[in-house]
Amino acid sequence: MIQVSLDAEWVAAVRRALLEWFEAHKRPTPWRENPDPYRVWVSEVMLQQTQTATVIPYFERFIERFPDVWALANAPLAEVLRYWEGLGYYARARNLHRAAQIVAQNGGQLPSTVDRLRELPGVGAYTAGAIASIAFGQPTPVVDGNVTRVLARLLWLKGDLKTAAAQKQLWHIGAQLIDPQRPGEFNQALMELGSTVCTPSQPRCGACPICHLCAAYQRGQPTAVPEPSRRLPTRQVVDVSALIEREGRFLLAQRPAEGLWGGLWEFPRATRVGRESLVTIALRAAHQVGIQAEPLCVLTTVRHTVTYSRIQLYGYLCAWRSGEAGHGAYVAWEWVAPDALERYPLSAPQRRLAKALREHAEATQR
Repeated sequence: MIQVSLDAEWVAAVRRALLEWFEAHKRPTPWRENPDPYRVWVSEVMLQQTQTATVIPYFERFIERFPDVWALANAPLAEVLRYWEGLGYYARARNLHRAAQIVAQNGGQLPSTVDRLRELPGVGAYTAGAIASIAFGQPTPVVDGNVTRVLARLLWLKGDLKTAAAQKQLWHIGAQLIDPQRPGEFNQALMELGSTVCTPSQPRCGACPICHLCAAYQRGQPTAVPEPSRRLPTRQVVDVSALIEREGRFLLAQRPAEGLWGGLWEFPRATRVGRESLVTIALRAAHQVGIQAEPLCVLTTVRHTVTYSRIQLYGYLCAWRSGEAGHGAYVAWEWVAPDALERYPLSAPQRRLAKALREHAEATQR
């Protein structure tokens, strides 16, 4: 792919117009009010694959409990995961916690350069560029989905922009475009424009401060780029979590630290194989942790999506018959009263099962 060299006058015009627009239209967020490095870091990790409006309340609760790197480093991982609960992509929380411990061990000061920041767990090129530019004023670019869309339209970039060659070109363009005097504000302006104005399907070109500099707008085809990448087909999955009751308590199992939902707790869970019945899957979910159980009824159903899998999760109420928990792929097991489930970090789908279970327990006690 041919490297693009930007015209200096065009670059100056983009910088000027975008920064003026951002000054007047930037959304108020708690991390912009006080952009110290720790808060910027936490916000940027939370904003990975998550919209700003969703992040704000999570950020405020998280910062209230973990106001600095020392508080985060010294907290138990289970508590960090509990405060992250509902944001998804839990590897972000595990990496943030591990990185905080590394920073604390090295004096508590977050590194200020991209290269040093990228040595921390969970900090890739985008996050490092955002922290370095916003918190430390380093003239380094950022390229995420929003920035990719804006650049593609500004410069009429065709083809699959997710390839390694295309990404290299986008970072090269970003490095030429960034304002060296106000890099943090410029990067935020570029991301904000993509998030609020230069949107995927219905861009508000009339509200765009740089539409007069945009190749896609001038062609009258603002949504023709970026061109869609080939998507993997979605697969349908059926899971069953066995809600096993024993003397008024229910079995929770903790997943291993790594992998999907790593470190979180859940009701023992199994995935349908072939044409298994829900009863068979529930029995298998219980058996894999060493429990013989009697399936009673489906308590609730939860639908959720993980990458390219659409999952229908059944919460199957079961009665314990024999056995002691301690087998399978889990690393810990506990029998928990319904009113104590709140204390355990669960994924959003499992939290919905816990809510249904608690409501069921309250109803049966009336």
